[in-house]
Amino acid sequence: MSNPQTSAFVRKLAANDRPTRNAALESLKKFLSRPRDMPLIEFEKLWKGLYFAMWFSDRPRPQQRLAADLGQLFLVVPEKNFYNFALAFWKVIAREWVGIDHHRLDKFLLLVRRVLFYQLKRLSESQWDSEMVSGFLNALKKSPLSGDNKVPTGITYHLIDIYADEVERMMFEELEDDEEEEEEKKQEIIDQTPLKELIEPFVTLSKECLLKTIREKIKDDLLGDDRLTQWNVTVSAKINEDKQEQEDEDEDDDEWHGFE
Repeated sequence: MSNPQTSAFVRKLAANDRPTRNAALESLKKFLSRPRDMPLIEFEKLWKGLYFAMWFSDRPRPQQRLAADLGQLFLVVPEKNFYNFALAFWKVIAREWVGIDHHRLDKFLLLVRRVLFYQLKRLSESQWDSEMVSGFLNALKKSPLSGDNKVPTGITYHLIDIYADEVERMMFEELEDDEEEEEEKKQEIIDQTPLKELIEPFVTLSKECLLKTIREKIKDDLLGDDRLTQWNVTVSAKINEDKQEQEDEDEDDDEWHGFE
């Protein structure tokens, strides 16, 4: 395979014509599926090239296909390389995020969404292998959900916004609309999915993040999502108490107590 960092390969992957793009993608899949250890730094170099492939993709439909194609790479990478491949993506996207102009932002938001979905799908296909789940969660906690001020808040906000959506899609996308026992099947899938583990990095960040806006967004927009209740995911009572205390404080601040 051509070096993924070379401009020629990147432009082939970003090409608007499907045959050229598909040929580059197949070459990449063969390269990634080889059962050999690859260090994190090599995957970071690879994702830097793939980042620029997305950068150069300039039409909506090719952008959508490329985002899905790059996400699907998580379905072919060997299990032993899954963690490094995932962490490399998050590290590269965090480093490059501030350089994304508003004209290109939407396609990178889509890329993050597709990558998250296919990471979750790979875990599901592994029947929630404990080491792979741990790798997935650790990659999140080391970069986008680390609370580190070097991580752009836009990435963290976006993950909070889409996480429940992509978990739901991963769990139920293959259910048929006319399936008579759909609700029973849904419950079976919910029971098999380690939802509490998948939510845990957000719970931790909601307690420890120095930015109040992130703490509150997690509590309101993710941990307060009604779907978690439907999926039998119980949020720590301490988090709810903290949220209520904060709401009470805000109400007190809004009251006028007269001139002092």
